[in-house]
Amino acid sequence: MALQTVRFGSFAGVKQGACGGSVPLNWAEDAQNVSTAGGKLGRAKGYRPLYPPVTGAARKLRRLFVWPRATGRVDCLVARQDSLFRYDPQEGRWEDLYHYTDDMDADTFDFLKVKIGSTETLLIGNGLEPILKWEGGAASIAPFGSAQGLSNGAVNFLELYFGRLFAAGDRSHPARLYWSQAPGDGRSIEDWSADESSENVSGGHVEVGTDSDPITGLFALSNQLLIFKKDKLYRLLGDRPGNYRIVPVEAALTQPIHTACVLYGDRLFFLTDKGLYFYDGQTVRRSPHGADLLPLLSRVDFSAAASAACGDTLYFAVKERADSVHNDLLIEYDVLRDCFLLRRGFETVDLASCYGKLYLLTGSGQVALLNEGDSYGDAPIEAYWESPWLEGASALTVKKAVEAVLTGTGGPLRVTVLGESREGCSVGKLSGEMEPAEFLLRSGGRRLKLRIENVDGSDFDLSGGAELLFDEQRRVL
Repeated sequence: MALQTVRFGSFAGVKQGACGGSVPLNWAEDAQNVSTAGGKLGRAKGYRPLYPPVTGAARKLRRLFVWPRATGRVDCLVARQDSLFRYDPQEGRWEDLYHYTDDMDADTFDFLKVKIGSTETLLIGNGLEPILKWEGGAASIAPFGSAQGLSNGAVNFLELYFGRLFAAGDRSHPARLYWSQAPGDGRSIEDWSADESSENVSGGHVEVGTDSDPITGLFALSNQLLIFKKDKLYRLLGDRPGNYRIVPVEAALTQPIHTACVLYGDRLFFLTDKGLYFYDGQTVRRSPHGADLLPLLSRVDFSAAASAACGDTLYFAVKERADSVHNDLLIEYDVLRDCFLLRRGFETVDLASCYGKLYLLTGSGQVALLNEGDSYGDAPIEAYWESPWLEGASALTVKKAVEAVLTGTGGPLRVTVLGESREGCSVGKLSGEMEPAEFLLRSGGRRLKLRIENVDGSDFDLSGGAELLFDEQRRVL
């Protein structure tokens, strides 16, 4: 036989668990901290810290919320296990807004922007205390609702749907869905009681489903309210109590953690150990490449997951290593290209998106902007891309790598060809978009695998793709 050339180009995402030889060569069997935007392969951007770390023990940090105000100001709030903080840009420090009576669990916070009258207000539910409301500025946090209005209970799922406030997560009534009065004519979303003038402006509640399984999440779409329970999904249809209908969604799915759900347009995506699913307005479907990370997803911990949508990319933070305090794996999903990429090298408590920027609350208590800068804090970005196994014309032949040719800019890069019998690598810089760089290699086996990785966090951009040259010979028996 003779020399063979394999070309890698128009790089896509990560695809795991497929049968040997079935993974297209522009997909990676494994990769981390790389970008494949536009089909090019490059090192991903890092994050840029915005504020000093939040005071206190970092392991007690729970949630991040970024509140864009009508005035153009952006308020940044961080929920710690025992307190709620807001960053004061004038003083350059974190302001202690509120102390909780009991320590908060990781999954008990929900933030919702509303208008009460004409006042911009932020609602904060935690499931252990009554809802809080904050108008921002110098105003202190105040309790929401009243006992007379039946709205002073402890809930932790909050959504606006057709102008009303909906709530769930009452530990005394776990399957109960509440809704407020229709605002106007003296009525307010702070009143959940009946209104004698009309059922259709009244507040109220209903038990969802025929069992006592708790409601585990609420998500409002443009024309329906999704209600997750332990093992079912329901949707509320209608725009007033007189025509409300709650019907089950007939679809088999693994119920998600509500913090691993994210709205993209009018579709709800959610990541589970069975893959990435979305609700399309009628039923639940798995995205075409939603099962590409099944081997990885089957072993990660979703218990303190975080998620956000920024542009056309969805981000999900989960815990991969048991010894990590916070989420140590960030999964990116490109909606338009239907592919996954992975980020490692930092811990994520929570994510928030605002004005096209992705905010990150790190395990060290910093609020930072992701996809900016050339490092993860002070740590270099360790990036690599690894091809599927290459079997050539036949798995019965022996392959010997000769060289890899990469076209692009940056580096240095370490290029390795993994073989079953021998491994070889070469280090060098890229020569430019019009000058291919050669990396001499010596490795062999029945199968080969190309691995490209940066050195000491170096940046690179493979705009012209990569080629692998190898010699393929029949085995001598």
